[in-house]
Amino acid sequence: MDQSKLKRCSASSSSHAEAAAEATDPLQKAERELDDLETEVDSRKKRKQEEETTEKKKKCCFGTKDAEGNNEHTIFVTGFDNSGSRDEIRSALAKHFSSCGELTRVFVHIECETGVSRGYAFINLKKRGGEIEAALSLNGSDLGGHKLLVTMARLRDEYYGHFNFKGCEICYAILAAVFMLQSDC
Repeated sequence: MDQSKLKRCSASSSSHAEAAAEATDPLQKAERELDDLETEVDSRKKRKQEEETTEKKKKCCFGTKDAEGNNEHTIFVTGFDNSGSRDEIRSALAKHFSSCGELTRVFVHIECETGVSRGYAFINLKKRGGEIEAALSLNGSDLGGHKLLVTMARLRDEYYGHFNFKGCEICYAILAAVFMLQSDC
């Protein structure tokens, strides 16, 4: 048998194998790159979700327009289901107390670090005559299967300060200012 034909045949066989390897290699390389990109995208999405969740949880309690406004007519409410978000609790309380008159403020105090309600709220009504008494008459009423405690806020310690409070830097600065003002009186 002719040795030159054998060499050509084996040379062409090896070049076919190399060509096949080269053809699958770019495909495998592209698949690996695609997998790496998908992993990176998933990782970025997860990080962004974690950051958004952290930001929501760390939203300052005193960063809302309703944080200020306690006065001698402010109502203190506790006993409601505090497992919902601030907006859900606020909405439920507003609906419940709307029969008493026009609400000017519903402030649900939350822990900045956790985003969980502290279990009490301050409510102000536009005073025209009888609104405060109507609100106080809701003491012991049912809201979503929970019995409410409704009193005048000025009779509660929470009206003057926040005890065992794990707030953020803004909260501490505001509370320090409030305490300084109270000590000057």
